[in-house]
Amino acid sequence: MMDLSCDYLIVGGGSSGCVVAARLAEWTGAKVLLLEAGKSDEGDPAALQMSKLETQDPSYDWGYAARTTWGGGEIAYARAKMLGGCANHNDCAFIAPPPTDLDRWEVLGAKGWNAGTLASALRRVEERTHIEASPVGNSLSRAFIDGARELGLPERNFREAVTPGTGWFPLNAKGDFKHSSSVTYLHPLAQLPHNLRVMTGVMATKILCEGRRAVAVETNAGRFTAAREIILCGGSINTPHLMMLSGLGPADQLRKHGIAPLHDLQGVGQNLVDHVSANIAYELKQAAPAWERTPCESTVLLQVDADASAPDVLFHFVLRLREKYVGKTQFDGVQHGVKLSPNVARPKSRGSLTLNSASPHDHPCIDLNYFSDVGGYDRRILLAGLKWARTLAATSSLAPWIGREVSPGFSVQSDDELFAYVQQTCETVYHPCSTCRMGEDSMAVVSPDLRVKGVGNLRVADASVFPDMVTVNINNTVMMVAEHAAAIISGKR
Repeated sequence: MMDLSCDYLIVGGGSSGCVVAARLAEWTGAKVLLLEAGKSDEGDPAALQMSKLETQDPSYDWGYAARTTWGGGEIAYARAKMLGGCANHNDCAFIAPPPTDLDRWEVLGAKGWNAGTLASALRRVEERTHIEASPVGNSLSRAFIDGARELGLPERNFREAVTPGTGWFPLNAKGDFKHSSSVTYLHPLAQLPHNLRVMTGVMATKILCEGRRAVAVETNAGRFTAAREIILCGGSINTPHLMMLSGLGPADQLRKHGIAPLHDLQGVGQNLVDHVSANIAYELKQAAPAWERTPCESTVLLQVDADASAPDVLFHFVLRLREKYVGKTQFDGVQHGVKLSPNVARPKSRGSLTLNSASPHDHPCIDLNYFSDVGGYDRRILLAGLKWARTLAATSSLAPWIGREVSPGFSVQSDDELFAYVQQTCETVYHPCSTCRMGEDSMAVVSPDLRVKGVGNLRVADASVFPDMVTVNINNTVMMVAEHAAAIISGKR
């Protein structure tokens, strides 16, 4: 077992960790060590090729499950376990958050995190990442866009503005290869600067502190010491889990599992936000054209509330039917189909992440707590999205393609009937955030400089620090947080 030292120790080599490690090595000249529990993605087609989306193996994933509360069951909650993280797991939709989202962050207590201040971080992400339009040759995706235009939505380039409209997803990809943060900031690993080391297969199990100062991390490969700082980049599930295992979290919960509280941080693992979606699924009259790289090429951003600051609903138009959480017989006998999948862009419901045991090898309890908001906002917005999907499916542009409604079936019409269907079949878009929320109030875990409150030499720089959800797919925003974090830590801000 080794005992290695460095200046900056980065825990987690996902979308944020790769950026933070590369920038700190570049900007400070200090000795930087990046630890990733999973395998390397370099040279691995299953991780990097867009066309390999169907062949993801459980060895690339943590294998989490999450409660939805509604329906009484659990859903698979994929979180990538590899260098590059979930950007090597997803469909590569890459949209910058609207400025109103970031300005709202500052209002919520993240001083200095507003659209103006963060513009340079977003620009650095886009300068480093290859972004291209989804291929426009798929006639069914084109028909989806044309149908939305029939209903009055303009066709837009969503790299320019996140406003109501329809169009193609921008992709962080280059041809058939994903441009995750590992690819754009670290590859080739053999040519990393002398002061940056990346170690894969190293799982952090505990943050070690002297008093209230973090000094090292215990792992399956030994102890790693940081002379300056430890930066947690494990994501919205693994970061709070590791903190609680280390005695940083709600004291009563820690004691329940025999963990001595080092610092009572009530907000650790709380405030979990996720984009919740549901599907209207249709049988096709003919086979869908083959998708070249992603089954989700086209999208709609819909505004339900007239006074909303940004679109309320984001659509994924999915060029296949794939069983996820619905009953196994749901799509039986359907040879060709598509799904119109709206999600609540800025949900108000909040879930939580808690410990199941004091063992780092036991998964935490993830409760998404969908549709729990008191005012029923999430329910209302999602139902509006589903109803609009039915209207879109009936347009003349989609008429040559769309056949029978498979799920939930056209007999399901009233709001109560439709919501009962949603309760049983709702899905995640895999965008958890805010479980170590940034702010100044008593439930905030990190301050606006990303320091963990009450603990020296420890910061968090991943999606868990989001003060609130953003309107769009979150990978672009995660990389922005990492760029800004590196600027803060290095003094480059």
